[in-house]
Amino acid sequence: MTPAELWHEAARRGLRLEPRGDKLAVIPANRCPREFADTLRTHKGELLSWLEARTDGLSADCVPWLHVARQVLAGEFDGADRSTVESLIIGVRGIQHPHCQQALIRLQGRDQSGGAAKS
Repeated sequence: MTPAELWHEAARRGLRLEPRGDKLAVIPANRCPREFADTLRTHKGELLSWLEARTDGLSADCVPWLHVARQVLAGEFDGADRSTVESLIIGVRGIQHPHCQQALIRLQGRDQSGGAAKS
């Protein structure tokens, strides 16, 4: 399911989804069935990015890059080859969001050092 479909399903069930930092709040939590909670956990990263993008007024095509920016900041692309780093830079550089700008700085530091992270 896409983040939008999950959001609509939550609404249909009388639930509200809210980002709380790196956590996903389900309100009211006691009305969320275990199997749906498991589905939300599986898609938490995409849901958080989608909800944050909606709140910040970003277009739908920016949502995946917001998720990628979170992955960059979490170190999931540490050790990536130069071509991958360059592709990531191209993807996040035009998105005016703090996570994307922080990821861009991190990626540019890696790109200038030949792929090794700068401390």
